[in-house]
Amino acid sequence: ADGKINIHVLMALAAFASIFMGNSLEGGLLLAMFNLAHIAEEYFTSKSMYDVRELKENHPEFALLLETSGDESAHFSNLNYAKVPVHDLEVGSHILVRAGEAVPVDGEVYQGSSTITIEHLTGETKPVERTVGDAIPGGARNLEGMMIVKVTKSWEDSTLNRIVQLTEEGQLNKPKLQRWLDEFGEHYSKVVVALSLAVALLGPFLFNWPFFGNSVCRGSIYRGLGLMVAASPCALAVAPLAYATAISSLASKGILLKGGHVLDALSSCQSIAFDKTGTLTTGKLMCKAIEPIHGHLDASNGVDPSCCTPNCESEALAVAAAMEKGTTHPIGRAVLKHSVGRDLPVVAVESFESLPGRGVVATLSGIKARDNENEFAKASIGSVEYISSLYRSYGESEQIKEAVKCSAFGPEFVQAALSVDKKVTLFHFEDEPRTGVCEVIYTLREKAKLRIMMLTGDHESSAQRVAKAVCIEEVHFSLKPEDKLNKVKAVSREGEVEV
Repeated sequence: ADGKINIHVLMALAAFASIFMGNSLEGGLLLAMFNLAHIAEEYFTSKSMYDVRELKENHPEFALLLETSGDESAHFSNLNYAKVPVHDLEVGSHILVRAGEAVPVDGEVYQGSSTITIEHLTGETKPVERTVGDAIPGGARNLEGMMIVKVTKSWEDSTLNRIVQLTEEGQLNKPKLQRWLDEFGEHYSKVVVALSLAVALLGPFLFNWPFFGNSVCRGSIYRGLGLMVAASPCALAVAPLAYATAISSLASKGILLKGGHVLDALSSCQSIAFDKTGTLTTGKLMCKAIEPIHGHLDASNGVDPSCCTPNCESEALAVAAAMEKGTTHPIGRAVLKHSVGRDLPVVAVESFESLPGRGVVATLSGIKARDNENEFAKASIGSVEYISSLYRSYGESEQIKEAVKCSAFGPEFVQAALSVDKKVTLFHFEDEPRTGVCEVIYTLREKAKLRIMMLTGDHESSAQRVAKAVCIEEVHFSLKPEDKLNKVKAVSREGEVEV
């Protein structure tokens, strides 16, 4: 209808021509072969569309917009809010985000504090603490606490909407072979149609053929239609089926591609840059060490070392596991996993309280307070900053921070501190390498002859330890997300990697 002639038009004309020639079965086969590749590719690649659907289904469609009058500012003491569509949120307005809810649009914390996770956006599994003035991307999930967030970007410009758009655009990209076929097919189809018309119209003048066939000779129209059917590019039309077959094979192995263009990029790739968290590692923390650092009795000073039951490490692990039961926090899950199968003292928890963005406080019914046997000991677990802030004496607080800095395990681990009756114990956690990752790295480096590098936001000692565990020699550490992107772009400009 638009005057364009491409492979689709040529195949349709060839199918109709076969009917006029009395060979309708051949026309049907032409159309079946032509559609086979497209149907198969759409079916197989649809399996990789789940990530976009998941993002769309999980992002909130409505937000709790706080209602303020005049110069009145949003405050926890006056939580009058209305449920409005996220598309109607304006920059500068204030919204309420409760525990377990997702932040609908980009903003910054106006009041309150909490722990959020952005694993589904960036792959980083470590929860992030956010307090007043900190920025929060749209789509981040609030793990605990309640926050008032000031909107800094509209829905159209928010992080989550941009991710969805970029992912959908990526899935629409055609592989190199398909792009070549589209371009070649348009010129080829025009040539075939022109030649078929020339045979049908000029045949009688050049070769003395009749227009319509008779018992003696085939007509020029029949010959023109025959040329069109014979020249129909069914083989080229089926060629993209190779991509669909590859995508299907990968999907059966649990590898989902957003289209055949990914295979084109891989075929010309010379280097691979791996992110650490969630790629080379499982993204799940595991407890590496438990270290008493403050308030524990020291046998070297001639004091009875049995300040804990049965020992300091076991008591600390028992207390932490009791406090973290039922938690969804990655550190809490790591503590519980580390306690499984160990002979630990029984600890019961009373008056449990969760402090968003800081830690957990509880009373232990099985342990007596050191300075008052009539009272049960109190325990707190959380970040080093939070635990040190519980000590009113500035000197004692600084002693705890200094003890953490002088830890025998160094600063490379993820750390959490436990305070039980003024005894502080430091927990060290590490991201667990994926099973079989060394074999994969070896195959890519030795057999595929690819340059392998690891990009991570961890500091040098932690990055080098993980790199050694996963058999990677080239490491780039202390990188922010934008630094990782710039590094890949820099290597790409050098012609060493395909992005």
